[in-house]
Amino acid sequence: MFLSACAKLPTKSLLFNDPDPALLNVWPPPPERPRIKLVKVFKGAEDFLLPKGRIESFFEALTGEHNQPLEFMAPAGVASDGDRYIYVADPSSRLVHRFDFHENEIIYLTHSGTEPLASPVGVALDSNGNSYVTDSVKAKVYKYNANAEYVGVLGEGVIDFQRPAGIAIAKNDFKYVVDVLANKILVFDRNDRFVSDFPNNVHSQDLNKPVNIAVDKDDNVYVTDAFNFSVKMFDRKGNLLKVIGSVGDGPGSFSRPKGVAVDSESHIYIVDANFDNFQIFNQMGQLLLFVGNTGKKPGQFFMPNGIFIDRDDRIYVTDSYNQRIQIFQYIKEQASN
Repeated sequence: MFLSACAKLPTKSLLFNDPDPALLNVWPPPPERPRIKLVKVFKGAEDFLLPKGRIESFFEALTGEHNQPLEFMAPAGVASDGDRYIYVADPSSRLVHRFDFHENEIIYLTHSGTEPLASPVGVALDSNGNSYVTDSVKAKVYKYNANAEYVGVLGEGVIDFQRPAGIAIAKNDFKYVVDVLANKILVFDRNDRFVSDFPNNVHSQDLNKPVNIAVDKDDNVYVTDAFNFSVKMFDRKGNLLKVIGSVGDGPGSFSRPKGVAVDSESHIYIVDANFDNFQIFNQMGQLLLFVGNTGKKPGQFFMPNGIFIDRDDRIYVTDSYNQRIQIFQYIKEQASN
């Protein structure tokens, strides 16, 4: 049995088509040409202006309490199809928020069958609209179909995860799951069958508490190697290609690296929870730009965590301790005539 809850939103939410004109934050600042701009900041259900009576009646039915809208508590993983849905894994709330901007509806993934989620930290979407949720406490990766109905467990009976965290899905629907305690990346094919794991035992490829992962358009895999204070780039077979960053307190180095993502031009974005920013690198590992600093204002962060970039180069960052999501836009070079 699938257990979830949902609330209808008014026909107002145009997240992808209606950037907030009050948000003027751009990086780098003038007079340089901007490459990143902030387009949206939101904290959950209340930002979509649900009528008060509907909020009260819905959450009373759900929780038995009055005036309990489900805002973010400490959002971690985030994913979007770039058109209709945003999924936000919120381990402190023990659920995943699914925002549907076609139906103006929020659905909360709270259970795997009859069992409640314990610590959903990662989420990813395949090409068929299925969502995969990593639960670090239950040590499972749960699958839900496009209707947000629970389907089953990834690798059940074949793989025993120790602590799954980050998850990414390539364009061919292969799934890549980080296992923090195993120091491994586990790979599953489009039919959810286990294929392989990496890295191998070559010393130069060892991971030390990896946490997050991304896959680019060429199926290269980027892994946040937290205790080695770097991001490691592998090819699709798990061969090490490059190491980006090292421990330090200056631009281009890391203190507490978290989420990683890649845009359409293969720039690499890496979140650092201690620096309260994300840094952008080219494929040579050279720092191009960093975005954000410590604070509560739009464009600032307090312990950011996850990052995801959709097909239109919108950048979703979970600003965990500010209990919100911030959405940026990468601005490409204009083609010259």
